[in-house]
Amino acid sequence: MPVSRKEKMNIPEYVEKTVGQAPDNPMIFFEKEEVTYGQMFERSCLVAGNLKALGIQPGDKIALMLGNSLEYLYCFLGFGRIGALMVPINPALSFEEYIYIIENSEARFLVLMPELLPVLPRLLEVLPQLEKVFVAGPDTEHSTSFSSLLEPCEIPENTATSDSDAALIYTSGTTGKPKGVILTHGNYIWDALALYRSNRISSEDRFLCVLPLFHVNAQVVSILTPMLCNARIFLVAGMFNPFTILPMIEQYKITTMSAVPTIYGLLTRLPKAESADVSSIRFFVSGAAPMPEAIYREVQRVFKKPLIMGYGLSEATCASSVADHEDPIRWNSVGPALRYTSIRIVDKAGKDLPVGEIGEVLIAGPTVMKGYYRNPEATAEVLQDGWLKTGDLGHFDSEGYLYIVDRVKDMIIRGGLNVYTAQVEQIIARMDAVEEVAVIGVDEATWGQEVLAVVKIKEEHSLTEKEVIAFCRENLAAFKCPRYVRFIDELPKTAIGKVRKHELHTRFAKIAMGKDKS
Repeated sequence: MPVSRKEKMNIPEYVEKTVGQAPDNPMIFFEKEEVTYGQMFERSCLVAGNLKALGIQPGDKIALMLGNSLEYLYCFLGFGRIGALMVPINPALSFEEYIYIIENSEARFLVLMPELLPVLPRLLEVLPQLEKVFVAGPDTEHSTSFSSLLEPCEIPENTATSDSDAALIYTSGTTGKPKGVILTHGNYIWDALALYRSNRISSEDRFLCVLPLFHVNAQVVSILTPMLCNARIFLVAGMFNPFTILPMIEQYKITTMSAVPTIYGLLTRLPKAESADVSSIRFFVSGAAPMPEAIYREVQRVFKKPLIMGYGLSEATCASSVADHEDPIRWNSVGPALRYTSIRIVDKAGKDLPVGEIGEVLIAGPTVMKGYYRNPEATAEVLQDGWLKTGDLGHFDSEGYLYIVDRVKDMIIRGGLNVYTAQVEQIIARMDAVEEVAVIGVDEATWGQEVLAVVKIKEEHSLTEKEVIAFCRENLAAFKCPRYVRFIDELPKTAIGKVRKHELHTRFAKIAMGKDKS
């Protein structure tokens, strides 16, 4: 009986397909180890087989609290073979956040990094649902070595289809408790196919994976996309260290990498940045957060390589639009909609808006999530009539390029006039002394809301509130200019670099009422 295309659209199937094409091709370079496509397939199958022997059933969840590692990839690429779901957890979260995600996801098993072993007894005490724990290291009193999952065993048949659930991706919680996004195998593969075709990825490419594997950006852009064409992947280990990136690009002749604006800004300021050999790079990719114009210009000045922007969210797997590095690049655009994806711009009534007008971004296509796990109310709020309501504000230009201007919840309404925080942030970021900036609205009795800029100043620079406001008055309409400016040592961020604006709202909520102590 022939296998349908729908049945083939799953992660284990594509792992097996790549092995058939070139089993001895190197796939992953991690620290001093090289793993071929054939070895990756074999080890991911062993993990699946041993988990099945331990009682894991289709639909069961397995939480991963790991840094970038080979063990992570064996799990990511193997779980689907037996219908298990991966639940990635950022190891840097708090103990309470660990508890919430493991409990909410109903995970049966846990795989963790050795560095987290000290918290394991407390986890087991609070979470009796955890039946077994594996550690990426030797056996301990409360955990079994992950190496046991690589022991010889019976390899199970691949049971996954396009519609099978692959992962629960917990949102970063920038607006409250994280929600578990249900992503299917089809979601992952369609997104990777679209990215693969958008910038003509080939087996000659060499990807540098600098972002954490618990994030969909790394999973889709830096792992699945190059995997589709047997490209090579160089996985960065441990905590992010900007000093290692440029030497790796030079040593391994990296052709592309995906990162966030903050990382690119750090790279341009490294002492030897301008002398680094990045000639192998075809293009850089940036996403997950808005790109400040100042960082874009510095990347062009220092590295002289295309830097393309993409746009997406976990609820649509990863990327929904990405620029083409061979097309004219508009630094503030996230490019056209990807293949297989439809994007609309609508007003509050859901009516489509003409080119150039700002409205909410809606997304449809095979990358849109199944829903939020155990949260039908939140699912119904964002999935309506086959479209995902993103909560982002944007517009198209006449050539189909998409521009993201703000979050619906972040937009400030001052005296009835809309102020888009991203626009104000772009202006302030041009100032030489500004390292980073976040703009929020604060309640105010006369105008409803006022504009507050929260600024991190560069080392060995100085800046005053009056200087920031004066600069804005030279470059913005008066009603868009900050009424208040506050300086901060570090902006609160998620692991992927998004500013936690809700924390700034909490900290500075009373500023316009004369009760601010900051």
